[in-house]
Amino acid sequence: MPEQHDPIEELSRFGAGFSTGHGGGEMPLSAADVRRRGDRIRRRRTALVAGAAAFAVAAVTVPVLALSLDGSRGDDSRVANDRAKALSEADLLTDDDTVYSDGADWFTIDTFEGDGQSAFQLCARSNLAGLGAGTIFQRRYELRNLEDGAPSVSGDEFREVVAQFPSAAEADKALQTVASWITDCGKHAKANGTPEYRVLQTTPVPAGLDDSEAQVIDAHYGPVPKNIDPYGSDSYIAETGLVRVGNRIAILDSRIVGQDYNFLDGTPVTRMIPRAAELLLPGTAPKATVTATGSAAPSDSTDPTDPTAPAGATTLPNDLPLADGWPQVDGDGSLEGPARGQEAFTFAPCGTDVPDAPAPVDRVTARWQEPEDFRGRQLSTYGSAAEARSAADAIVDAYRACPTGTPDSAGFVSHHTVADGDLGDESWILGRSSTYDGSPAPGLDITYVIRVGNALLLLTQASEGGASDPAGDIVTQASQTADEAGAVVTSLCRFVGSACRG
Repeated sequence: MPEQHDPIEELSRFGAGFSTGHGGGEMPLSAADVRRRGDRIRRRRTALVAGAAAFAVAAVTVPVLALSLDGSRGDDSRVANDRAKALSEADLLTDDDTVYSDGADWFTIDTFEGDGQSAFQLCARSNLAGLGAGTIFQRRYELRNLEDGAPSVSGDEFREVVAQFPSAAEADKALQTVASWITDCGKHAKANGTPEYRVLQTTPVPAGLDDSEAQVIDAHYGPVPKNIDPYGSDSYIAETGLVRVGNRIAILDSRIVGQDYNFLDGTPVTRMIPRAAELLLPGTAPKATVTATGSAAPSDSTDPTDPTAPAGATTLPNDLPLADGWPQVDGDGSLEGPARGQEAFTFAPCGTDVPDAPAPVDRVTARWQEPEDFRGRQLSTYGSAAEARSAADAIVDAYRACPTGTPDSAGFVSHHTVADGDLGDESWILGRSSTYDGSPAPGLDITYVIRVGNALLLLTQASEGGASDPAGDIVTQASQTADEAGAVVTSLCRFVGSACRG
């Protein structure tokens, strides 16, 4: 917003023209501090480091609802509807869906229906059919180093099993049985030639869908055969993800030979769980095919997280939940949109207008307003991811250039902050607060700038906060804004085809 001093007058102008004033200095708190402070609203992420290996877990649970551009709410009954569809190998992770690290990745060895001849997991005491599963599919993968001339990998394995049960209750019971087998595997493992077995931790992981649950169980065991580890210093580092969505389950079982297991962005199985859960709902997202050689079929698109990648889809669907999560409008409040053709958001830190460039291909906006609270969302698509990044940079760089404004005619001074966010492919949190005669004054607004592929999402909120603790109120308001927009960010990631953060 331009320099201002009357928060009520500002909110009125904010809703009508939406001119914001944010800018430049570094935000007093990091994105991690934003999340921690926001925990008083709702815990959005969990992180855990324990045992001989470090396991970082990051996940967010959001309902996926639909709100059409004419303002009507859709019926999200995908879980119930999809239970009636037949489970198939299309519900397994493809090579494109699997993750490991920048230098290595998983590649399909084989895919088959049924329980097969070998146990689906080291600690399994019966097959899944014996637990009541009616349909079962499995896929095995091998780990390969990606660099030319890199040595081959031995001893590392990954397997996924998906199964469908007559009811969600039976699926849940089966999954809890498997979990108990793994956590109490000592005698079973020793009897099968694996005497050194110990569970390190069990971590609940939200699967991100209605009627769903997931957990990851981490363990070490051995010994590793001497032809793989001649020095006897390594162990098998095991990570098993257990996922249930409705009456279906997925078991993701990873085994790595090594001494430690450190992943700053979350362990591989933890990162694959949201996609594995999504694939248990047929038809919710495109599914790559697996070729006879075991690698994923070529795709016409490039990595949507790469700013130099060409554009994905540019016409926004009518069922993106752009206004989902906001409070019910009552009294003197109003809701405009979601709709095309509304006035675009404008930004003017320190009175300098930020150009709305490059021009978007498609744009939808929504505005929610009550007397002392304004919230807005604007979603734009561009001709490429680089153009979307350029549009984001124009706003963020303008804020960085103006950490502190000049006093207005009444003596109020605007202060602007920038911090890295944790949503989408990349994001920034912009905050503005005011002081009068050196003391905090009422009037606060934040903008969450989120790029997902070739799309740019702006989340805004203005209120009368900031009078006592501006930095803390920016943190709390940013976390609230992100929480409210969980459904739209998740839906946008799916629309663009990005494995981004919602």
